[in-house]
Amino acid sequence: MNFNRLAFDHVGVRVTDLDVSERFYAKFGFIRDPEEFAPAVKACGLKHSSGLRIHLIFNGVPDPQGNVLMDLPVKRTGYTHAAFIVESMGDIVHWLEQEGITITEGPVQMGHDRRIVCFIRDPDGNVLEFNEILG
Repeated sequence: MNFNRLAFDHVGVRVTDLDVSERFYAKFGFIRDPEEFAPAVKACGLKHSSGLRIHLIFNGVPDPQGNVLMDLPVKRTGYTHAAFIVESMGDIVHWLEQEGITITEGPVQMGHDRRIVCFIRDPDGNVLEFNEILG
């Protein structure tokens, strides 16, 4: 098997309210792909002009303890966040502030100073990371 042409298709994000989540992700340029909307299985595909895709799985039940992968002392296995590359950390920070979206961590340099990152949460507490790649 040759994995030289491996590409990422989408990330699935479990949410509690499709309308709220769809409006949130639309702020970042993600729009519903009618061919990826499957209400029978509670899935809604969103696409971005860059080719990125997110599937909102809208059968989530809120946990009073928060994000069970990130907020509890016992660290369970699972996907913890999606990471996006942006051109300018300064620009994304300014835009997030204008939109009233709280930065939960950063901006801070990481990866042996390869990138500057900041983190936010979607309406269900799912973590999104934004990276400005340095150099």
